[in-house]
Amino acid sequence: IETFTLVFLAEWGDKSMLATVALGAAKSPLGVVVGGIAGHLVATILAVLGGSVLGNYVSEKNARLISGGLFILFAGLTLL
Repeated sequence: IETFTLVFLAEWGDKSMLATVALGAAKSPLGVVVGGIAGHLVATILAVLGGSVLGNYVSEKNARLISGGLFILFAGLTLL
């Protein structure tokens, strides 16, 4: 339940959701549902596997520092 809630709230209203709405209006709703589920499934599998491998080499503290730095970098680049 915790993972579902976190992912649901994070995805609600983002670009991929808006793109899915647009695709659902223009294409087969069933195809859009299947494609959306498959895309999120693959992305989630890669994230979980990548995180478990990365966890063997990078401490949680360093992962937070790196991801925080990247977040700030991307925010700065977005402002340009």
